[in-house]
Formats: sequence, structure tokens, C-alpha cells
Amino acid sequence: MSNLYAKSGVNLSQAEMLCKKLADLDTNFSDFTGQINLNKNIILASCDGIGSKIIPLYEKKLYRNIALEVVAANLNDLATKNAIALAFYDYIAVHTLDSDAVFTIISELKNVLDAYNCKLLGGETSELPHLLRENAIDICGFVIGSGNNSSSNISDGDIVIALKSSGVHANGFSLIRKFYCDGKLSESDFEKCLEPTYIYYEYIRKLWENNLIKSAANITGGGLYSNIIRIVPKNFDLQLDYSKLLKSDIFKKLYDLCGAEVYQVFNCGAGFCLIADKNNFSDIFNICKEFDPIILGKVVEK
Repeated sequence: MSNLYAKSGVNLSQAEMLCKKLADLDTNFSDFTGQINLNKNIILASCDGIGSKIIPLYEKKLYRNIALEVVAANLNDLATKNAIALAFYDYIAVHTLDSDAVFTIISELKNVLDAYNCKLLGGETSELPHLLRENAIDICGFVIGSGNNSSSNISDGDIVIALKSSGVHANGFSLIRKFYCDGKLSESDFEKCLEPTYIYYEYIRKLWENNLIKSAANITGGGLYSNIIRIVPKNFDLQLDYSKLLKSDIFKKLYDLCGAEVYQVFNCGAGFCLIADKNNFSDIFNICKEFDPIILGKVVEK
């Protein structure tokens, strides 16, 4: 196995080690969405940024895309539970404040959230010239929701369903940018990588409402297996058919550059995954047909 991602500056083995340590502190830390029980209500929350994808988006003044990305990161995480998004906060850090750019990002953030009936309550903008390099910016979102207990009665033989991605989403950009700077990805390839992340939230909500799924995973940093196994009880494992992936040109190109490491870094065309009874596949397909659902594999007992 190659180690290209680590050479680009991101060490997945250290990240996995940290996640394991954090999981020992609290079970919430290993999930996509944390929750607390408040009397009869369940409060859920997620926090996520968009990684170094923000660098080219900011350089190209694609401020609306920055807003779309941070909403997608958080609503897709929240969708892994049976939750309704209620409120959102943002945190923006800059080297030097460009008030017009930041205002545009926040305005677009509000517009995107309004479409999902999620209220932007406020946030924080920090000017950090001694911490960030010139022209640098970072963004993080925080979503709060309410919900019901999500089904988790996973059993042997349940299917893993993959919903297609719009591309690489916001994952692996340290490696993508290195490939681009080294001339291994063309300008056209790079533009494809900047496609906005799909927001699956409203579709997954319908699946939860109709009791069609048992668990769900947002495929983010760390690739397919490591994200899906997080939502599977420890006495089960996954059998995934990777031959069903890498259908688009950009993933074929990334596979040529990365080899098998591509599955550890990128979503490989599967942006969101579901675990369900095999008898529910037809109904799930009808609700999520925009994302060309496929059966990627199954859950098996260890």
C-alpha cells in the first residue's frame, strides 16, 4: 500500500489512532452525530468543516460553493440519524478580513439553510494574522437538531446501499491539490473536483420517516470502509464490492494515481451509504433514484 496521502500532509493512521482514543472517552465521539436525551426529546448536533477544498474555492471567489459545502458537511452528518435540522452556527477564521467576501459567504449560508428550514442563529468571525498565512480562510459549521431514536437492529445479511456522489466532495484535497500542482491532474480534472457536494439530508429524512433504513453513513475523510464500519455493531463486519465503484473519469484518474489507496482517501463515487433490509431496496431506490442507488455489499457476522 502506498502512502501518498501522508506525503501530501495528512496522516490517516494518526487520525484513526486519535479516533480510537476519543471513542474510549465517550461513545458520541465515534459517531457522525452526537446526542443527548432531554426528558422526552432527543437533541442531536454535528460539527464539520470542508478541509482544504476551501483554498481553491476562496481563491476562485466561489463563495456560494463554500456555503454549500459547509451546509452539506453538517446536514449529511445529521442525516445519519433520524433528525430534523433546527439551527446552525458558523465559525470563520481569516488572516485578513475581507468583509465583502465573508458577508457573501454568510449570506449564502443563510440562503442555503433557509431552503432546509434550518435557522442560522449566528456565529463567529476571527481575524488571526499571526496564526494563518496571508489570504488564508477556514470555515466550520455547527448544526443542532431534534429527533427520535434511530433504528439500529442490524442483522446478518442486511445490504449496504451506496448513493452516488457529485465527485470527490470535500475529501482528499491535500492530495488532489498536490497532484494538480505536480501536473498530474489537468485544469479540467481539478474543476471536476470542485463540484459542490450533494446534500442528501431531505432524501434520507424520508427514508427514516418511512422506517426503510437501519443505519446511515456520510462518506467523508478516510474513505468507504472506515466510515461505514462506524455504524455497524462490533460483532459484524462488511463485505463490499469495490468493482461497482470508480465509474466516473475523475475517480478512474485518481485510481491510476493512487492505486488501492484511493479507497482509503476518497468516496470513489459513493457519497452516502445506507444499511437496510434487502426487501426495502425497491422503496429506497424510488425515494433516492436521483442518486442511482446500488447494492454495494452486505453486513456479515464475524
